[in-house]
Amino acid sequence: MPAKPPPAPADQQSSVTAIRRLAEQGYEATTAGDLADAVGMSRSTFFRRFGSKDDVIFADHDHALAQLEGHLGATDLDPGEALVEGTADVLRLLVRDPEAARLRFELMHDTPALRDRELVITHRYERVFARYIRRVQQPATPGWVAPALAASLVAVHNATLRDWLRDRIADAPRAVTRDLHRLVALYERWLSDEGDRQRVLVAVYDASGSADAVLGAVAAQLDRESR
Repeated sequence: MPAKPPPAPADQQSSVTAIRRLAEQGYEATTAGDLADAVGMSRSTFFRRFGSKDDVIFADHDHALAQLEGHLGATDLDPGEALVEGTADVLRLLVRDPEAARLRFELMHDTPALRDRELVITHRYERVFARYIRRVQQPATPGWVAPALAASLVAVHNATLRDWLRDRIADAPRAVTRDLHRLVALYERWLSDEGDRQRVLVAVYDASGSADAVLGAVAAQLDRESR
């Protein structure tokens, strides 16, 4: 079945209303008909605009993925900066409505059925990043670089989003931009012909850790291998 297109900006408030109803009644107890009633639409109109109740929860991600692909396909920025800006723009979109972001986080935390869908979304972001990295990377770049950097971009983004949702940081886009610059600097030799003096390795890290923990694991592995 083809994916539903992301909702238009005019539907943003309806999406928030539907997510609020899901949070109030519980994911399993809420039907698509309940959501249609909550936003004042017929069921046919609701399905046409949003699809399933899962699609309502993840609609911003569909929009963010389309935005990211458009950015990476058209940007004139150097590769590292393009990756930083694209990732930061995704975060800006996801935190533009704090209420919806927090309700979505609570639903995914409390609803095991949504976690598989969240994992699929994560892999979609990684594939978009990896395709771009393979297109712009330097000749003879090892095959692991694109998937490793793609996964690290998503990990830093997600760690920053979690910190913002837990009120550990106030300005999520600023924080993620800072940390992403630190990350892409580690891969500069593969992204730019001016980065030959740098070395990059893959480090194992806890996917639920903070952005600093992710970057610290990469830096520690580089330090060990340089001895």
